[in-house]
Amino acid sequence: MNEIDRMRDHIRSLIRQSGLIEEVCEHGFELVIGSSGTIRAIEKAVFHRYGQGLDNVGLIDGYKRDWRFSRGELSDLVGKLCGMEEKFERDGFFKRRSEFIVAGAVLLEEIFGMLGIEEMEVSGYSLGEGVVAEQLAGVFDDYDLNANAQWRSVVRLAIRFNNNKKMKSAALCAGIAKEMFEGISKWNELGDSRNKLADSLVDKDLEYLEAACLLHNIGLFNGKKGYHKQSYHIIMNGDQLHGYDSEEVKIIALLARHHRKKFPKLDHHSLQGFTKEVKQKFRILCAIIRVSVLLQEYMSINIQDMEFSHSHEGFKLVLSQTRDQPLVPGNAKPLAKDVDAELTNELEHFRVVFQQKLILVPSSSSESSER
Repeated sequence: MNEIDRMRDHIRSLIRQSGLIEEVCEHGFELVIGSSGTIRAIEKAVFHRYGQGLDNVGLIDGYKRDWRFSRGELSDLVGKLCGMEEKFERDGFFKRRSEFIVAGAVLLEEIFGMLGIEEMEVSGYSLGEGVVAEQLAGVFDDYDLNANAQWRSVVRLAIRFNNNKKMKSAALCAGIAKEMFEGISKWNELGDSRNKLADSLVDKDLEYLEAACLLHNIGLFNGKKGYHKQSYHIIMNGDQLHGYDSEEVKIIALLARHHRKKFPKLDHHSLQGFTKEVKQKFRILCAIIRVSVLLQEYMSINIQDMEFSHSHEGFKLVLSQTRDQPLVPGNAKPLAKDVDAELTNELEHFRVVFQQKLILVPSSSSESSER
């Protein structure tokens, strides 16, 4: 009898002695939820087809699964983890959990078998986080128990499809968009707005904008062609943005879809079902995300600071960089014809929506650039 078999026998003995099986049989269960690090690590390994070298396959045909795994998937994973030759791969994939992931997976497999569990949903939270959240909700009347869950689900979905480089780009895009949104909101507060719909922007709109910025490029896992549409379908069909209602999810998904290509008109078929006010606000957010995406992609990934202001000339966005970069890292396309044309188009869309010009000023250059 090898070490794994002895461990299984020990686990079964403890479960039988605990009386857990009889109690579960008496009361039954409708849903099984797992939480905390080891179970999340197991779900991640199942999702990424651990041991098969098919990470992209897991992303392509698994994105609709909402953080769950089946008994069969767990058994397949345990079989891979128990091979001694897998230690190097385990260390690379599971990091600090590598030393006890085999024991955790075997324990969970035995629990599945003895209690008749066929599928487990995986929570992004630990039990301790739930206790803290409930305590905060009891102390503070205005504490939103779903707020963190909403944003965490956005970040979790972005991380699931983006590597570190794409996440940094998406975060930079969100930073530019936030700077522009807050500058426009300040302009509204001063009573200078010529666009009455811009006056109605609220914090929730910024949340939708930031979420769309983080998620706009998740469709790239399947190639660049039409990736904005793929991002839309993942957000809409994945059922992974928690705490948002269906209209909010659709707004985020549509912002991701329309961050490139044709600028949507008010009567665009994708906006059907929205009120006129929501459609107009959507175009405002759309104008912001489109400029933000282009600046993030083509100006520089080394933007250190930003300042968005308004004067009689219009809006001005000053971008402070560590150094001039005539080329985007990893991209052979110069910042000239194609990029200038795209920026010119987006700045015209911005002007039409806000009835104000937007002037871009890279402060690392000796001269300002007005388009």
